[in-house]
Amino acid sequence: MDPVELRTERLVLNQPTGDDLARVVEYCRDPLFEHYMTLPWPYQEKDAVFFVERLVPDGWRTEREYTWALREASTGPLLGVVGMRVQPEPRTVDVGYWLGGPHRGHGHMTKATRAAVSWAFDSGRCDTVLWECVAGNRASARVARSAGFSFTGAGTGRVTLRDGSQPDAWLGARHRGGDEELARSTWPESTIGADA
Repeated sequence: MDPVELRTERLVLNQPTGDDLARVVEYCRDPLFEHYMTLPWPYQEKDAVFFVERLVPDGWRTEREYTWALREASTGPLLGVVGMRVQPEPRTVDVGYWLGGPHRGHGHMTKATRAAVSWAFDSGRCDTVLWECVAGNRASARVARSAGFSFTGAGTGRVTLRDGSQPDAWLGARHRGGDEELARSTWPESTIGADA
């Protein structure tokens, strides 16, 4: 399928391009990413080229993974990335995201995640969106909570880290037609912090 462009009030979600390579490298070298993400480490330009030129287009072509670059305008600089991957469970995808350090704390990722989830539901791609993060990643948990996900527990993650281990993870889900207020109430303070 051809990539789909999404829009929110403040953001455009479109495809990463060659013009984004320097920012992908810069942002993916954030020390937080070493601990919380499955990206190659240290992250190099060749990793960004593979991501932008191969992984993203192949995902859309095969309809197995849908990835968007976040921007404030169609041709604006890259702020971050949100993606959804088809899961083995029927009518289920998972969501993952990252945001460049200078762009955190402005609500961008919550808006982008909501837009991606709405697209997945509205296009009939799925009925359930799963979320997980390495236990301790409160920023990711706060985004998931704000984007309407319910907390479903803690356990071994689905993702495999660079060393082959599967980390302790916080898990969540959002279901088509789910009650967001009820979902919001499921989050333990230990996952989102007392100030959330």
